[in-house]
Amino acid sequence: MTAGAGHRRAAEAIAEAATSAFPQAKIQCRDLLEMVPGWLRRGYPGTYYVLIRHFASVWGACFELLDRRLVYALVQPLRRAWNCLVARRFIRQLKADPPGLIITTHFFPTDVVVACREAGWLRAPLVVAVTDLYPHRFWLSPRAEAYVFATKAGALTAERRGIRPNRLHVLGIPIARAFSATFEPRDLERLFGLSPDRRTVLVTSGATTVGPFERVVEALIGLETSLPGRIQLLVVCGENAAAVRRLQARAGRAAMPVKVFGFIDTMPEAMAASDLIVAKAGGLTVTEALGRGVPLVLYHTIPGQERLNAQYASRHGAALIARDPAEVAAVVRRCFEEPERLSAMRKAAEDIRRPDAAEAIISQVVKPLLTKALEAEGSRLEGGPRASSPEP
Repeated sequence: MTAGAGHRRAAEAIAEAATSAFPQAKIQCRDLLEMVPGWLRRGYPGTYYVLIRHFASVWGACFELLDRRLVYALVQPLRRAWNCLVARRFIRQLKADPPGLIITTHFFPTDVVVACREAGWLRAPLVVAVTDLYPHRFWLSPRAEAYVFATKAGALTAERRGIRPNRLHVLGIPIARAFSATFEPRDLERLFGLSPDRRTVLVTSGATTVGPFERVVEALIGLETSLPGRIQLLVVCGENAAAVRRLQARAGRAAMPVKVFGFIDTMPEAMAASDLIVAKAGGLTVTEALGRGVPLVLYHTIPGQERLNAQYASRHGAALIARDPAEVAAVVRRCFEEPERLSAMRKAAEDIRRPDAAEAIISQVVKPLLTKALEAEGSRLEGGPRASSPEP
């Protein structure tokens, strides 16, 4: 799903693990928004970003309201009818080429697949990989064979809401293997143009610049006065080309070394090169940083799922939450003035990291479900030939 880059990255990580585990199988990684009408494809992510940028309190209130049992019960039939209406192309594809197993990383395709299963014509097992630390009711349906959560608290919430305990798995949010890969420091310095004599702070905005991103960068550049010669910035602006131009111009006037990039496909390397990450509290950003074992300073949290992400990382000692750009700079300064603080945060991040979540999903959830499905199919065929290679 392109409604948030994290959902897509999680799906790609699972597809990578599945391709390795099932080299003869047909693995397809699909974005449902590419199969809906064009007006919705353009409007769905755009509406979301307008809400979180300009009406964050409204978004947070809706998030909490729709998570209440009675409100959800009233809204869900309308939501289901709408989702199936706009996803007709995807449903036709499922009918024409039924998969052997489906894994979803967003609640929109989850709801559509559940509707197809309830209609009786789709029998493929469904695995839902929840890419938020808190499972909103939109994620949950007793029709799914398995749910994967990042935390025990998430699994307990699902159990309280009626999901059978034997369908709940606490394995983490899937991230690409590259986030746990080993890189040579000199290679990273050459890749990003970094100085080996300074500590590196990665400042990232996510896919789009939400929150006071540019003011945070400006505040961090100001640390050259209080920490002369000690810090350099690696700034990733995502898809915001205007922010790239403005920050590159600002970097040219800065005494502190500042490297500014737009969207990059080397985020694992950027995190590996960093001593500290300053970011908004997106689920995949937090998970990838923890998977790398790098502590976080979180400068912006969207009400709802991101606030819960931030609280989780902070409660476990792997992140600090700052309310405004000045506080971000103060927190970063303290981290480098007190090396024991930064070391403790790094250890906390390493203690809760789950870099192998994608592989665990395949080995502990997908393989047993495929085996069970093949056995059931063999029973239905009364001893007929079984497929030699499953197609998740």
